[in-house]
Amino acid sequence: MEKWLQEMIQKAEQKRSDLRTKGKAAETLEEVRSIEEEIDKCEKDIAEFRTQLTALEDERAKKESEEEEKRGIEEKRNAFPVGGFNPLGSFVKTDEARAEEKKKYEERGQALKDGKAVKYNTDEIPTFRSVSLGSSKLVNEEKYSRDVNTTFNEVSGLLDKVHAVPLQGGESYSKAFEKSSGEGDYTTEDGEYHDADPEFEYVSIGKAKITAYTEITDEAKKLPNIQYQTLVKNSIEKSLRKKITKQIVVGAGGSNAITGIFNAPVKVIPSGYDVEISEIDTDTLDKIVFAYGGDEDVEGDAYLILNKMDLAKFAALKTKDGKKFYKIELNGNTGTISSDDSFKVPFIINSGCPALSASATKANTLCMAYGKLEGYEMPVFSDIEVEESRDYKFKSGQIAYRGCVWVGGNVAMYKGFIRVKKITA
Repeated sequence: MEKWLQEMIQKAEQKRSDLRTKGKAAETLEEVRSIEEEIDKCEKDIAEFRTQLTALEDERAKKESEEEEKRGIEEKRNAFPVGGFNPLGSFVKTDEARAEEKKKYEERGQALKDGKAVKYNTDEIPTFRSVSLGSSKLVNEEKYSRDVNTTFNEVSGLLDKVHAVPLQGGESYSKAFEKSSGEGDYTTEDGEYHDADPEFEYVSIGKAKITAYTEITDEAKKLPNIQYQTLVKNSIEKSLRKKITKQIVVGAGGSNAITGIFNAPVKVIPSGYDVEISEIDTDTLDKIVFAYGGDEDVEGDAYLILNKMDLAKFAALKTKDGKKFYKIELNGNTGTISSDDSFKVPFIINSGCPALSASATKANTLCMAYGKLEGYEMPVFSDIEVEESRDYKFKSGQIAYRGCVWVGGNVAMYKGFIRVKKITA
């Protein structure tokens, strides 16, 4: 089809050229008008053929891109065997892989019931992503409720958006980043060339041990092995994620502690780079966005990390005629903030951020952060290890579980985040 369209375009262009030559030799007005009408028809045909050709070429390019992406995914899948770190997340598994996975979960569930320690690999919980119980039942008998009523979400999705790096068995991690690309300058004809070396720095990220403890009624032991290990995993995983996702913002750093955005080293977020505001108003979003990044671009793909109370303050702001100033689109833990005459800014709620709008929040407190989430590096140094004990709560029929994971974290992009500091009005 493409070849035929190309041939038709060539024929129409040749006919148009011949008609123009013929028009130059025309002797009457009627003959000139007739030739011009034919030329117009040729040009319409050429435009139509080119439109069809472009559509076919775009469709072919899209198909080739999809096939290339599919090949790339297959190559990555083959590079990560069952049980290894899988950066792609879940994908459709073969019958053999499903059978092997089911066997693994059966054995793990039985090991938990036998009081043995088990490990949950990071291919099952990429960056500790939350997993739904789905069709799992707490108790099989009809006389019990078949569902578990969960509480409201207590885990910020920030954890799933930062850059997680699998480093099982490692002790520390160093990440280099560029501070400046250098700049040329004038030089005389016989003078030395001006130095324009890029400037680099690095951050060192140590590991911290995060632990969680939970208790489950011994009635849960009646569950099939697969549902039982899933119940234990979800309980421990949620507790670990809840702690880590807050520490990404407020972690104190140092020995056995994640370094949060608010405590990032000066070589990554220099002093004086913070935005100082006394209250959230109609100019707050513009101040944050335009203060972020370098001198040449207004950066995109950046998230505003803030407390839910401050998001409510943005939502409450109104214009002089009583209309809401900011339009907020919600998707649970994330969404966008925008105004009619400005841009959309994606946000993510994190309760680790103090509420700038709260009267109890003192001056000079860091309350929000705005930046590229992939600029935060989070190495994962171990799998999640879970152990059971039936001794502590034996009398009350409770089974105790404890879980731990070794992780680290730090900002690893120069000026990757700008922080918002509350000041006195």
